[in-house]
Amino acid sequence: MLLWSLHLSVWLFQLAVYLDSFHLVKSSEPLRSCEPIRIDRCRGLGYNVTGMPNLVGNELQQEAEMQLQTFFPLIQYNCSSQLAFFLCSVYVPMCTDKVPQPIGPCRPLCESVKSRCLKVLENFGFHWPVALNCSKFPRQNNQHHMCMDGPKPKEYERSGYYHKYDRRSEVVTRVTLPPRPSIPTNSHHFGFCEKYKHSQFFYFINRTRRCAHRCSADVLFSADNKKFAENWVTVWASGCFASTLFSVLTFLADTNKSRYPERAILFLSASYNVYSIAYFIRLIAGRTEVSCHVDSQHEVSILIQEGLDNINCTIVFTLLYFSSMASAVWWLVLTFTWFLAAGLQWSHEAIMRRGTYFHMAAWALPSFQTIAILIMRVVDADELTGTCYVGNQSEKTLMGFVIVPTLIYLLLGVFFLVLGLAAMFYFRSHQEPSVHISNTNEKLEVLTVRVGIFALLFTVPATCVLAANFYEYAYRNRWMSSESTSRPNVEIFTLKIFMSLVVGITTGLWIWSSKMPQHIWKKAWRRFRTGHKKQTSPCYHFISAQEKQLIEFERPKKTKSKKEHVTSV
Repeated sequence: MLLWSLHLSVWLFQLAVYLDSFHLVKSSEPLRSCEPIRIDRCRGLGYNVTGMPNLVGNELQQEAEMQLQTFFPLIQYNCSSQLAFFLCSVYVPMCTDKVPQPIGPCRPLCESVKSRCLKVLENFGFHWPVALNCSKFPRQNNQHHMCMDGPKPKEYERSGYYHKYDRRSEVVTRVTLPPRPSIPTNSHHFGFCEKYKHSQFFYFINRTRRCAHRCSADVLFSADNKKFAENWVTVWASGCFASTLFSVLTFLADTNKSRYPERAILFLSASYNVYSIAYFIRLIAGRTEVSCHVDSQHEVSILIQEGLDNINCTIVFTLLYFSSMASAVWWLVLTFTWFLAAGLQWSHEAIMRRGTYFHMAAWALPSFQTIAILIMRVVDADELTGTCYVGNQSEKTLMGFVIVPTLIYLLLGVFFLVLGLAAMFYFRSHQEPSVHISNTNEKLEVLTVRVGIFALLFTVPATCVLAANFYEYAYRNRWMSSESTSRPNVEIFTLKIFMSLVVGITTGLWIWSSKMPQHIWKKAWRRFRTGHKKQTSPCYHFISAQEKQLIEFERPKKTKSKKEHVTSV
């Protein structure tokens, strides 16, 4: 019936326009282009086409849909049965090719909805939107101004009761409508966050369509847990930074001493050095400055769900995620080069010629992953440590950006370790016992074995961190549910922090256990002392070339060794 009356009104309006010669002469506006309604909430309301721009100036249906979503809590509250039709008639008004103007709601429809929903908005701390001012809409649908009256209000909205029909007995009974429930005290989340534990600390964010909890609230972890985690991070991040810094400085002191696969350990150490620096930034800046953001909708500090809203959060995430993924790739490079050296007997020069590809893989892959996360705006904050990462509040991002890539890198590394071990055993079993092994080859074999042991030991902390991420992925919904009393095991999370930093500490210990740093630093110290002695005679640089030759000629020559003396005799 509603659809038929709308078509009749359109026909009368077309007839009036045709008979009015003034409109025939003066009207020069182009006809509107109609398009199907693509917003699911506004389908099946009596018309199925609309035209843009709408009555509030939106040029695209996507823009109109985003604004309609802000009224979703009000629609769910059901303050008026006419609200959904009224909003759709404003944001996706009816369109016909014969009429240049959009056909929106009539003023009585707007006033009816406003009379029932304004009090609800005011209790929530909002005002009636200016864009929905009822004076903008026509008073009635006629030949001069077309509009839609919309559905009639429900019987209980008009009379305070409704009729209940029993199909079995075909009896209609009059049931008094119970009073509307009072406005809930948790109006900051409109009832959408009731499924979460401690829902009084949650706020429903229209922009993200998610529930975020207050930054200072203790939802999953207590204040003591957070304090211990901060001290725990401070201790192990400091140890990781000192150990990795020693490894990097040793490498910079003499870059020619480190060869593949040993060189991959140094870049692995550099990645963990950046990883520890990210924790230092979090500790210096503070929990609130990194992991919290003041939401404009509620004017309250909430735990970050999109790290781009906070520059400190973005920096900490970038350093943490990029360095963690880079260290995983460098470990994969370590196992691959170890397989080439130990299993396939490649020389250092042959491996070194492929070094460019190793760097491309180790730095490019983590960069692509980091950029993708920033573009998707899925950086979120961790309640326990106050750092920013990905997957702290979302199971999907935890699986897609943390668990899956880490598992792939780990499995590939283990695969190359197994191949290398198998190749070494095969080579030893087919080697003839008469083959003489030189001292140099023996040293290379010992170094290869040490590197293989280090690569194998890396799998232990990497597996522990991966298991902790699986544990969080599997049980997070249960921890957050209001129907469950279970809480996360804090010991597992503290173990995860320790295992994620202990690898950096082992790199320094591994380098110190060899003789390489002793030779490198002794050589650097002799170079420093020699350069210092040369600077003690500044007049040497101002004498002539002939005088320099004379000084060099008059310097005592080195005495011949006893062996050389015997030979000359």
